[in-house]
Amino acid sequence: MKHVIVIDIGGTNIRIGIMNQQGKLSLENSKKLSKINTNEELIQIIVKEIDFIYKKTNDYIEGISISVAGPLRKNKTSFFFTAHSIEIDLAEPLEQRFSIPVVIANDTEAAIVAIQQKLYPKKQDVVFVTISTGIGVGAIINGHLISGYTGSAGEFGAILIPTNFSKKFLSWEEYCSGKRDDKVGIIHTYKVWAKYNKKTVNKTYLNPKDLFDAHKNKSKDIEGFMDEIGKINSKGIMNIIFAYNPEVIIFGGSIAQNNYDIIINSIEKYIDKTKISPFPKFKKSTLGDSVSLYGAGYIFFKKNNLK
Repeated sequence: MKHVIVIDIGGTNIRIGIMNQQGKLSLENSKKLSKINTNEELIQIIVKEIDFIYKKTNDYIEGISISVAGPLRKNKTSFFFTAHSIEIDLAEPLEQRFSIPVVIANDTEAAIVAIQQKLYPKKQDVVFVTISTGIGVGAIINGHLISGYTGSAGEFGAILIPTNFSKKFLSWEEYCSGKRDDKVGIIHTYKVWAKYNKKTVNKTYLNPKDLFDAHKNKSKDIEGFMDEIGKINSKGIMNIIFAYNPEVIIFGGSIAQNNYDIIINSIEKYIDKTKISPFPKFKKSTLGDSVSLYGAGYIFFKKNNLK
């Protein structure tokens, strides 16, 4: 049985495990990422995690496959770590350290591969949307993975979306993601929205969970805010539908997974279903936080013709 070390580098967490050709994950582990300031910091963290895996397994490792939260660079050997605003060289230092091949894929690209393989193997037109620290899209259309020249297709989070409450013309990701930057992300959007509507800004709302909990509890100071988020999300989703014309759109990422009904209900309220028929179905991913780990494994085995 052939095995690959799979790693998912997200904006706030790094996950690692081993996957075999049959799609079984083992030795899966997750840890929080603090602010990454240099290339070496992240490489040291990854090396430490891989060393731990090697100590725990007797399986022969064919290689390392990594899904990353950010656009790829340098012929898919590095990536721009969007959440930390730094370019990271991955392939060369890890190949030198472990003497095995390293494959890098965008995390949403890895996710859609996993979703089709494990959940929708007979469907040819499926899209994955992650709403988490960032917003990204992976797509398989007409049975083919939409990757792009550098492997960075699907950066729909960068599309600009107008709102009536913000003076700045921001991107979908800057409005609705869980970014930890005080100047962008859903917490910042709430503050801008509250000031525009002459509401007192509730300073106890420190992260996306606080906002969604307040909405669930029908707090007056946030009344109407999720409608605005729904309007923005619906515009982003319509761009995806017009670009790819998928049969199914699957939602994942911490914000969408943990608040699926709120996110989908607010999108459904404002999206215009008359502009395309039949309209794609919306589904929640059932692969949880492991989705990009599975995808990284499938991508590695396919690229290296390992069956």
